[in-house]
Order: sequence, then structure tokens, then C-alpha cells
Amino acid sequence: MAKQRIVTLLTDFGWSGPYAAEMKGVILNIAAGATVVDITHDIPPGDILAGAFVLRQVFPYFPAGTVHCVVVDPTVGTDRRIIAAKYAAQTIVFPDNGVISLIERDQPLEQIAVVRNQKYFLTSAVSPTFHGRDIIAPVSAHLAGGLPMDRLGPKPDKFKLLDIPAPYVDTDGSLVGRIIYVDHFGNLISDISAELLEEIWGGEPADVEISLAGRDVGPLNLSYAFAEPGEPLALINSMSLVEVALNGGRACDSLNSGVGSEIRVARRGN
Repeated sequence: MAKQRIVTLLTDFGWSGPYAAEMKGVILNIAAGATVVDITHDIPPGDILAGAFVLRQVFPYFPAGTVHCVVVDPTVGTDRRIIAAKYAAQTIVFPDNGVISLIERDQPLEQIAVVRNQKYFLTSAVSPTFHGRDIIAPVSAHLAGGLPMDRLGPKPDKFKLLDIPAPYVDTDGSLVGRIIYVDHFGNLISDISAELLEEIWGGEPADVEISLAGRDVGPLNLSYAFAEPGEPLALINSMSLVEVALNGGRACDSLNSGVGSEIRVARRGN
């Protein structure tokens, strides 16, 4: 049986226009029969942290051997590098701008190379504004077809990572984090995990209170319908992260909050 080849696309291109389709055409011309999966093209333009977050969340659900094309690339055409890296038996081809930060934090790095060998580019006349089509897509297709990564170029001495502050325990005993992603529904997703809550307080944290940007949100609820329509609530979402939502609305708008907003989890009575 032929080996299954999966190549994913994660970009900030949007769903209109030719850009994502051009990358797909390049991939399928090189890796005929590959399955091309759109993770999303709705990353906010140039939002590297959002790209890093979505990549980290979807990564564990893909099979070994998957190749991920990541094009959130606000400095395209500059001297920033393109890198290919293998983590936990999956390969990611990405601009060296920090979009790999959360994968690097959570997954074991197995192999890495700077993409330099123009033999695997679409053309020697690379567009300075579309490295996704001319470099990342063809290199990803060649890797999906079995190209050894070390043929792409040398191993980098280092690569760029985002400076992402970790949640911390404040002097009053509350756990302080921040919003790191706003989803399609306007839900505010934090960097505080259920695992971290258990590590700090043990067991199911049923007696905690959540505040967002200084506004009380209340205790942790089971799901969205446990608040009155139009009211905010906090919960542990499907990603096992503390999230603030609005029943029937957009929490980001109603609470005037977004990426970077402070969230606090405190024991009742503190």
C-alpha cells in the first residue's frame, strides 16, 4: 500500500483570492496524490502568535509523516530565513519569525535545517512577496515525497522564538495569565491550563473566581449555556485552557478585551 502523504496549509491569506490555491497547485504538481488539508487561512494578517497557537492546537491530531506549510510571514522578502523542522514525527516548514514557538515549547525536536537548496524551489526566480508558493509549498511537497531534510541546507545554530510570558502566582495568591487567542466566536482563550490549576491547587478547582481585565466573570462553569443569555462566563474549554465567553455573543466585544488582556484565577475568599 502506498504511503499516505498529508500536506497541510496554515496561512493568513484569507479564503478569497488565488494565494492558497496556487500553493495547492504547486504541491500537487510535485507530490501527486497527496492529501492537502486546509487548517485555516483565517489567521489575522501578520499575527504570528495566532499562527503559533493554532499550529500548536492542531498538531497532535495529525498522523506521523504529515508535513505542515505555515505561511504567516509579515517580513517576507527580507533576510529572514525559512526553516524545516521535524517534531514528534511530523515536519513543519515555516518562516523563522517565531511562529514555531509553541510547538518548540511542547514537542520534541528531532531534526532541523535552514532551507537553502534552490533545487527544491519552484523556480530560481523566487518572488520576494510570495515565498509560500515559491519556496515553502514546493519544499513541503518534496519532503512529503520522501526528500531527506538534510538536503535542504545546514542546521541552524539558533532560531527565533517569541517572548511569551508564562502565567505566574501573584503575591495575593491568585494565578495571573493573559489572553493569547480570540476565536471565531469572540471567545477569549487564555494561557492558563487545567493542568496548571491542578498543579497549583490540586483536584478540580471548583471554588475559584475568574476576573478579566479587572472585571469579575465568576466561577468556572461546565459549558456556555450555564450563564444567562448575554452574560459572561468562564470555563475550561476543549483545549483544556481557561476561556472567557459570552452566552449568545462575543466576549471580546462585550468585555472590551483581546490578546494580551490580563486574566486572574483566585480562590474564593482571597
